[in-house]
Amino acid sequence: MRIAIKFLLFLVFSSLLQASPIPFSPIVRSYLVSDYNAGIQNWSIAQDERGLMYFGNNNGLLEFDGSAWRLYELPTKGIVRAIYISKDGKIYVGSYEEFGYFVRTPYNTLEYHSLKDEVKDFTFHNDEIWNIVCVQGEIVFQSFGSLFFYNGNSVEGTRMKSLPLNLFQVGNTFYSQRINGGLCVFSGRKMEELIPRKAFGNSDVLAGLPYDDAVLMLTRNQGGFLYRDGRVEKWETECDDVFRKHTINRAVMTKDSCYVVGTISDGIYALDKKGKLIWKVNTDNKLQNNTVLKLYCDDDNNIWTALDEGIAYIHNNSLIYYYEPPFRKIGMVYDVLVRENEAYIASNQGLYWLKDGKAELVPGLEEQAWFVDEWGKQIFCGHNKGTFLISGLKSKQVADAKGGMCMEKIELKEQSFLLEGTYALLNLYTENASGVYGFTRSLRGFSHMVRHIEVDHQGNIWAKHLRNGLYRFRIDPDMKLVKDVRKYESLGEVEGGSFTLFKINGRVVFSNGEYFYTYEDMTDSIVPYETMNEQLAELREIKTVSRASGDRYWFVGDRTVYLVKCAINTFDIELRIPYSLFDGLAVEERGSVAYDKRNNHSYLCLNNAIARIETDSSSLYKSRVKRSLWISGMRAIDEFSGERKTLVAQPGVRVESEFNTVSFTLCYPVYSDYTYKVRYKLDGYSEQWVPSGRSLQKMYARLPYGNYIFQAEIYNTDRVLASVELPFEILSPWYLSYWAVGSYILAGLCLLALLQYLVYRFVKKKKDRVIERQRVAHQAELERQEKKIIELEKEQLEADLRFKSKELSSVVMMNIAHQEFLTSLKEEIQKQKLSGQHSRKNLDKLLALVNNNIVSDEENWIMFQANFDRIHENFFRNLKLQYTDLTSGDLRFCALLRLNMPTKEIAKLLNISTRGVDAARYRLRKKFNLLPEESLTDFLINFK
Repeated sequence: MRIAIKFLLFLVFSSLLQASPIPFSPIVRSYLVSDYNAGIQNWSIAQDERGLMYFGNNNGLLEFDGSAWRLYELPTKGIVRAIYISKDGKIYVGSYEEFGYFVRTPYNTLEYHSLKDEVKDFTFHNDEIWNIVCVQGEIVFQSFGSLFFYNGNSVEGTRMKSLPLNLFQVGNTFYSQRINGGLCVFSGRKMEELIPRKAFGNSDVLAGLPYDDAVLMLTRNQGGFLYRDGRVEKWETECDDVFRKHTINRAVMTKDSCYVVGTISDGIYALDKKGKLIWKVNTDNKLQNNTVLKLYCDDDNNIWTALDEGIAYIHNNSLIYYYEPPFRKIGMVYDVLVRENEAYIASNQGLYWLKDGKAELVPGLEEQAWFVDEWGKQIFCGHNKGTFLISGLKSKQVADAKGGMCMEKIELKEQSFLLEGTYALLNLYTENASGVYGFTRSLRGFSHMVRHIEVDHQGNIWAKHLRNGLYRFRIDPDMKLVKDVRKYESLGEVEGGSFTLFKINGRVVFSNGEYFYTYEDMTDSIVPYETMNEQLAELREIKTVSRASGDRYWFVGDRTVYLVKCAINTFDIELRIPYSLFDGLAVEERGSVAYDKRNNHSYLCLNNAIARIETDSSSLYKSRVKRSLWISGMRAIDEFSGERKTLVAQPGVRVESEFNTVSFTLCYPVYSDYTYKVRYKLDGYSEQWVPSGRSLQKMYARLPYGNYIFQAEIYNTDRVLASVELPFEILSPWYLSYWAVGSYILAGLCLLALLQYLVYRFVKKKKDRVIERQRVAHQAELERQEKKIIELEKEQLEADLRFKSKELSSVVMMNIAHQEFLTSLKEEIQKQKLSGQHSRKNLDKLLALVNNNIVSDEENWIMFQANFDRIHENFFRNLKLQYTDLTSGDLRFCALLRLNMPTKEIAKLLNISTRGVDAARYRLRKKFNLLPEESLTDFLINFK
């Protein structure tokens, strides 16, 4: 039952393809030598259980995971002609006189094991392996002259008497055609002829495919034949002439029973079971080379092609097909109209009419064509020259207002009409009783460039200006005048510019490129559309919005087209289509989507092409295989030395501390999903998911030592498609190991003891220095105090000396006076003695007593000089040394002057007159060479 439903869906799908007058084809993604960096030719294709693709290339075995290519060379550096992947994961390959298998290593690389040398008793002679199959548990390697059987332990080679051309399997039966012979059945290491060559038009059988209860045999030049119950009949197709001319080389059946045929010189053709062409791809529509060397249908029902130049991936199982005219550039497409057996494309180069796969410009409608649409049974085209009715290649102008840029049907309570926006006017078209629309008039009161028109539930008509702002207006009842015109020059904080106008579920909505807005009739104002802004924040920078089926709408942005389901206050993005899918077919700011109600298709307008998009995925093949995400490579890098290490990506992997920059390479072998994204998180480093676009490589630099869990997720919108995680550890550096820590503790204790000792020594030295400084300071203080004391003592001594000097002077004076008295007394006594007035005896006694107490003048001065020298620091000696001509009398006079005695006292002491004192002064000044203004007394006082 399920198979019948799938077949019915396939027939419906095929009929839709054939019903379209536009020859849409699947999207082709090309891989060139510059992409995979190997040989230009590719010969074979296989896919393993995980989804990785393998290609036999001129330079070896190519591996592709959807993101990265890897090349594995054979020891002989030969061409890999054939690939077979067994259930145990071994990848068997065949080359010229070389065959063997690759196995995967723990480092996620492939390692080759040759089987050639295990062949016993066999001589190789130009044996090039072209096919590898598994027959009854044995791996069979087939060349044009030999077969080699590998049972897992040994290899046996057999030289064939009749040379096999090809070896292929259909169901449980293996077929091979002999060169220039018939078709054989291969069984038990024997080949028995089943059908003679002439049954296939004397052509080589290159492929056999299931066909209900028959086998479809495809030949090199005679097309296809059905083998059923021992009978062979021709399989008639629409492409038989093509196959005879361009030669079939390979064929494969898709999982929804589509037959894909590769030719030698005209690319690839896809046919249904009835032989009708579904699509074709060649160098006219993105296939880089027309020589097909191998075809392969992958697990997702898409087609891989090994070409004479490169590799191609055909999105067979897709909702999106596209059309690009092979021999001309049709310009930037603005609108598309598809009918039963014809189609129209409006572009900036004119209006094109398509029929039977050919595109022709409608005569007279070159230049800018803005729209093409069907109202009733009429086809209108808005053109730079005016508005035209179209029928095939014929056109008739119905309005001469230049630049019909849009046309909408306006349905009000009492009126229904077509309203067209042009470069300057609003054109009105009304419907007659026969359902035919005709141009009525251009409305007065409005003259602006209108690119789009919508009407709200209140009957307000909204018009989007081509360049600047929005307008709202009404049309008066007699349908002649535009009234109540109001211009909106800004939306939110954005002023001017080309705003977006569209209608969602009956509500008029606007966009300024940042936020969505809607008209609120209760307040007669434009307000933010909060629900849409919250749920469609990703879609704010949209250029146009158009309706699809039901409550679905197309939102067209600069880089992506979104299909959004718009329920009441709920907006969900159901599909994302990036323009990058179309290999450079950009739309710039003029993209739009036209909806075809007749076929329930949408057409995305591209540059020089259009894409057909289906929104119903029920016709697609649903693969049961769910692809996983895994870590295909893990590297650690020492950033100081630049050394790199490849690690086994297994849980608990331990990384040396110096290799603390870690990179991960992920593998997610999904080739048809062009919208998934990747995000990463490293537990132990950050708790935040980091989005990374579609990059499957992640690096973390200079990680501290510790335990981490690397996590990665493949997601689409809010749904996680696949995930992987890997715990790993960055080891602590050697200087933080246990023994090192123990050594550090021991060394620390030693250092601590040493430090304590050093601190003790330091403190002691510092204390000693402080004590020494204190001692020195104290000594200095003592010395200072001693000096001060000495100075004080000196001052005191000087004072005492001055006092003693004065005292000495006084004593001297007293002595001298006493001496004078005694002398005068003596003289007086002598006088009396001579006069005889007193007793002579008494007077003698008295005179003797006086004589005993009188000191001579010379003795007095000698004693005075000695005392004076002690007090005045050898005054007389120093004075005599400097001035040798001084007499003893001069010295006495100098001593009296140093004592600062007055002139009269000096005269008395010296027993001279005052004039004698002045004369002595003058004489001393001469001897001392004093100037007139210098004081003799000051000189002697200061003399040392």
